[in-house]
Amino acid sequence: MPDPLDDEDEKPLDPAVERLQRRMRRLILISGLTLGVGILAVFLAIVYKLMTYEPKGRPAAIAVGGAVPTLKRSDLGVGADARLAGTALDGDRLALTYEAAGATTVIILDLPSMMIVDRLTVRDE
Repeated sequence: MPDPLDDEDEKPLDPAVERLQRRMRRLILISGLTLGVGILAVFLAIVYKLMTYEPKGRPAAIAVGGAVPTLKRSDLGVGADARLAGTALDGDRLALTYEAAGATTVIILDLPSMMIVDRLTVRDE
């Protein structure tokens, strides 16, 4: 059985409605193209940033065969009875906290050169 809605003849649209439909189609086409170009621009910017990324600073690993600087406990100026109480790392700086004989000593080292940058000693009164 045929659909009764299909049997009805469509009436021609009013010229004002046709103009409105053309304007709406044009508006939808322009806004869709604008959205597509915007998404493409963001995608291309992300790809560009990924392809041109260069990490700043020195490499994280030491080259094979390179000399590794080392320090001994005596180089740090703490006694043999000193106990390592804590460590903290901030970029290229390492803070070592030692406790010995009623005093707490914090030694700050520059890791690339293994040089002592600063020393802070707090004594119990």
